Amino acid sequence: MNNEINYVQLSLIKKSQKYLKNCEKKGINVALSPFCDLTTWINSLGYHKLHLINKNKLLSVGYLRYFFSEIINIGRFKFDYYVYNDLPNKKKINIIYSYSWKKNFKKGIFFDDYFKVSSEDKNFFFILNSIDGFLPKKAKNCIIITRTKTFFNPVLIFHHLSRKIFYKNFFHEFNSTNIFNEFVKKVVHNEFQDKKVNIFIPFENRPHQNAFILASNSKNNKNRIICYLHNMPWPFQLDMIYKKIRINKLLVCSNIQKKVFIKYYLWPKRIVQTTSSLRFKTLKNRKKTIFLPFDLTEDNEKLLEGFKVLISRVFFDLDNYKISIHPLKVFAKDHINFKKRLLKIVKNSKKNDFKNKNTDPIIFSHPGGTATECLQV
Repeated sequence: MNNEINYVQLSLIKKSQKYLKNCEKKGINVALSPFCDLTTWINSLGYHKLHLINKNKLLSVGYLRYFFSEIINIGRFKFDYYVYNDLPNKKKINIIYSYSWKKNFKKGIFFDDYFKVSSEDKNFFFILNSIDGFLPKKAKNCIIITRTKTFFNPVLIFHHLSRKIFYKNFFHEFNSTNIFNEFVKKVVHNEFQDKKVNIFIPFENRPHQNAFILASNSKNNKNRIICYLHNMPWPFQLDMIYKKIRINKLLVCSNIQKKVFIKYYLWPKRIVQTTSSLRFKTLKNRKKTIFLPFDLTEDNEKLLEGFKVLISRVFFDLDNYKISIHPLKVFAKDHINFKKRLLKIVKNSKKNDFKNKNTDPIIFSHPGGTATECLQV
């Protein structure tokens, strides 16, 4: 079984590399295109493209759904950014491009969960991608980018269509992901000074992160780009295939991860370096918790039925269990509804008088990736 899994994975890695290489030959920027963002952990255009690559097919229902979603979302999101402070006028500037949530701010001070530094530290300036749209009244040493969902605006569609209608590789340019990439580049070009800066990114090879890096490099080709792979390794990291943008260092937290990136995902040896985890000094004890996956790609009914079978056979102390949704999905309707249905099952479950009740965490869906998230979030 292990050999079979290894063969399937190695085969898909080679197919994915070939696909990206063919895209490059056509002049497609594989670092920015959602068609080339081959994620295995989120339901996306790249995720469905990966399934097509694996099966040697051109189209599927899921692929078409997310393709049209990328087009429609051009007219559904408004982008903006807010400058709380200008970049400092120093010889040496350290900029962290990271994510933010409301919970990261206290009295106008931002604390970064990935690098464990705050905006009180004058050695760092933050450019933040706000996930929940929160904007503090006051903040130190930061610029915040927002991406707000609005009513569908066809004017936005036609505006971007008129700009890109004659572009080569039209659909790789005309999509919601790339429109946001362009906005991120705009922030860099508007706010960066021409002097040399050091860029630090909690890296996932996301298109908007690559857009930030490309814009920084074009602003000053002497800028240093240090990327930190902050997550524990997820089971199949095809989205981390090297996409040939200039990065000075990629920091990973194990020698095994380093070897995998160099041998299978084509990262140059000189770039990949190991370091102790900056994000996780200790792992949390996450007993008495029910973990939902990042994306609910499985049949929800089967998951819920499986949960009923589990709690009928293993005696959990469910009265004291919490249900944990991934931080990036706390506002997702699918996850909220799934949580409500789980709570209803828990409420209606039979009580038992066993002295030794199980307090182990319950993990829904993909055990490898979700288990690593369990220890992190």
